[in-house]
Amino acid sequence: METLLPAVDWNGRTITRLLVGHNPVKGQSHCTKAMDAEMKEWFLPLENRVSLLDECQRCGINTAQFGAPFMHETIAGHAAKGGKMQWIATLYGNESGDLGVGDKLGMEEELDAILKVTPRPIGIQHFGEKTDRLIFDRQFGLLGDRLKRIRDTGLLVGVCTHLPQVAEEVVSRDWDIDFLQTSFYTVYSSADLHHIDRESEVFEDKDRDRMVAFIKQAPKPCLAFKVLGSSRKCESEASVREALEFAYANIKPTDVVLVGMWQKHSNQVERNCAMVSEILG
Repeated sequence: METLLPAVDWNGRTITRLLVGHNPVKGQSHCTKAMDAEMKEWFLPLENRVSLLDECQRCGINTAQFGAPFMHETIAGHAAKGGKMQWIATLYGNESGDLGVGDKLGMEEELDAILKVTPRPIGIQHFGEKTDRLIFDRQFGLLGDRLKRIRDTGLLVGVCTHLPQVAEEVVSRDWDIDFLQTSFYTVYSSADLHHIDRESEVFEDKDRDRMVAFIKQAPKPCLAFKVLGSSRKCESEASVREALEFAYANIKPTDVVLVGMWQKHSNQVERNCAMVSEILG
């Protein structure tokens, strides 16, 4: 029987302090186009995607953070084999298809698709880039209404963002949410201009330091992601461990870390779980 990694309780849901994410599975490395293609090819067969979740469960992770139909198929395939991994869904909310991700569905249609997946998710997070755009555009009412709609499902409600200033705005609104999903790295090269530029992404430690300052005082639990800088902190096992140690030392005891993993070249799941188990002791 698998032994869980250290875990936290979020409103009655037990969540391990290490989660597995979906970017590698979807071929989104946020690093190079060659890595995107290699990841996408590796994860195209359902068996490789299901195997990732099987290994996560074996090594002590109990929660995935997944979004879009490709990932819904993955969690369902794992469950069909008897897998017990729980998951937090991403709601992209692309009514006008403005982001070029997800399925470009209207919110209700997308929400319906999420809730039809077996197993049902334990929570739903509002997609970070969409959150950032709505805040940039001062569409606070629209974002608040979306969060209320997620609350209607009875699941955990999360708000994702890449920017500490957006996270601060969300907290100031006192919306009914259960967690914040917070990126260690801003990524957008023109964030100070309220512009999202994905053609020249930036990963600077000064942005990470601003986000961890927010996380430490945040009144809600946080799900920290991009803690490995989308592979930029993965030059060696020592650098991976250093980045994970930094992450856990700079978040609250109620917070968790989300890491994308893939198994083509090495067993990243086993390595990461072993490191986190030692770090959290």
